[in-house]
Amino acid sequence: MRNDSKVKTRKGQLIHTFGVGAMQTNKDGVAMITCGLDHWFEAESIPPMLDKSSIQKFERVDERLQKKLGVKSFRLPPDFKIVEDGIVKRVPIPAKKFPLWHVCSNLSCQMLLRGLKEENDDKPKKCECGAPAYQSRFVTTCPDGHLDDFPWFAWLNSQTGGECIEGKCKLKLAGTGSSSVADIKVKCTVCNTRGVSLRGIFQSENDPETGHLVSTLSNAGISCKSNSPWIAEKKENSCNKAMVAALRQSTNVYFSKTDSSIYLPLDSQASLEDIADSFAELTDLQKAKVNGNDDLNYKVDLLSMIFNGQYTENKIRQYLKSLEQNDDDNAQSEDEYRFQERKFFLKNVSERTLSVKPQDLNIYNDWISDYFKYIALVDKLTVTQAMYGFDRLTPSTSKSVDDYKKMLWKDERNISEWLPAAQSHGEGIYIEFDDKKIEEWSKEYGASSSFANLVRNKEQNTYLDNIETLTPALMLVHSFSHLLMNRLVYESGYSSAALRERLYVSDKDDKKMYGVLIYTASGDTEGSLGGLVRIGKSGKLEQIIKKAVLDAQWCSSDPICFESGDSGGQGPNGLNLAACHNCLLLPETSCELFNTFLDRVAVNGDISPLRGFFDGLNK
Repeated sequence: MRNDSKVKTRKGQLIHTFGVGAMQTNKDGVAMITCGLDHWFEAESIPPMLDKSSIQKFERVDERLQKKLGVKSFRLPPDFKIVEDGIVKRVPIPAKKFPLWHVCSNLSCQMLLRGLKEENDDKPKKCECGAPAYQSRFVTTCPDGHLDDFPWFAWLNSQTGGECIEGKCKLKLAGTGSSSVADIKVKCTVCNTRGVSLRGIFQSENDPETGHLVSTLSNAGISCKSNSPWIAEKKENSCNKAMVAALRQSTNVYFSKTDSSIYLPLDSQASLEDIADSFAELTDLQKAKVNGNDDLNYKVDLLSMIFNGQYTENKIRQYLKSLEQNDDDNAQSEDEYRFQERKFFLKNVSERTLSVKPQDLNIYNDWISDYFKYIALVDKLTVTQAMYGFDRLTPSTSKSVDDYKKMLWKDERNISEWLPAAQSHGEGIYIEFDDKKIEEWSKEYGASSSFANLVRNKEQNTYLDNIETLTPALMLVHSFSHLLMNRLVYESGYSSAALRERLYVSDKDDKKMYGVLIYTASGDTEGSLGGLVRIGKSGKLEQIIKKAVLDAQWCSSDPICFESGDSGGQGPNGLNLAACHNCLLLPETSCELFNTFLDRVAVNGDISPLRGFFDGLNK
């Protein structure tokens, strides 16, 4: 792409919406796909690759998350311009023009034209009639994440029995002005075939016998060719899975896979972070001497001399090894991972990256201790969020982290090197429910027919891989979290998109926890302005919780919202009960569970025969 065709994209969007393999459109209407990580740190200069000292400015450390995802480091997406050796270099994230098929904009023509792979500018392709041609809005994808242009010739031949081929035949469309895809038809002007409708090209389902995806295209004999345009690769061996057509800007074309972590000041991690900061401050010559030798002992001796005894040789050795290898022996389950974070919220912590002040429940109103076990004010926290892959069509649970990472690289040998990440700083409130009370309440709620219906719906939809078992406790904590965040929007001055949740729910005896961290985070190392911590203090938090519980009693969509939940589920795949956009749903970036597993009745049962956890609080 030419320089003036670039799209201004926020760093956070490169972790979520517009990461590797995602499509977006520039100001001129040209659709582009974000390229793989192989070329993310190439400058528009000679030599193209940035030197190590420049790249280290973008590196971030979170040992726990690095081990979990199996990489040596994380990197912030590069700035568009950086200064290297006094020279300003442009370092854009590379993108390729996609799809390649174009449609003539002349309604009396509407010829289909295929762009060349090397044609990568932002100029509209010209049709023979002289009118500009714009990219087709149709693409195809498969469950393995491959992406390709719509197979116009294969679709036409499958419906007509003809043998039209590219290069010899010419195709044109009719009915593109219609709102229905069934009215759009494609035909060959050379063979004078009949117009073939695109009816049904979006349809797909899982075969009840094999469990494999079948689609209208696969039934027509069209299968995946393993095309991955974001890394300019089409493998020799096709994956042959069913292809499904989609609009290129449809939401099911791209689901980023991300993982996040609260940075914990573990003894080793704190030391390594300090060493990393000190290393970043070294001169280019000093860094070159260290990086120019592969002998570990030499590097340790050299850095010990440079740091003049500031760090022990053992700590320096740990730091250097953390850059070169990943220890998978310490892999943790998700419950173990979060339980470790939860431990830090229950004790006084005063570190550069994390500051926690557990509160004495006796300073709050008496009823607080009836429902909650712990409350902690988190004055300062650091959150690392890393992207490690993506899905298409539906989020998957069958792939490993390494399988996902391979999708981001053309050279799969680099999957253990680094991943794109964003590191933000902020504040929060940690609230944990009383375990005995929540377990007692769970017995009645868990026996309800509506919860049984939800469990059945969950078992039929496997894309929430971080939820092994759906429990009443999770429904309660998650629903309470959304109600509290909605109420905090009115009280704290933060927007709903600025607040996020992190759930700590497990019924395992050795890791029992029923808590939620509600936090806000920004890219500023100084964090936020203290609004959440102020509201979490006694005299304020009690009133906000009461209002949040009262909010659960009514929805502007009642009785439809309540009855939909009572009858067995609503929302995507029926994974919510009494919860809709008018009461509990939040921006996608705020919710950990894709706005699913929500029910107002779990919090306040005044609208239902079921008993809510907080019933009687506002009476």
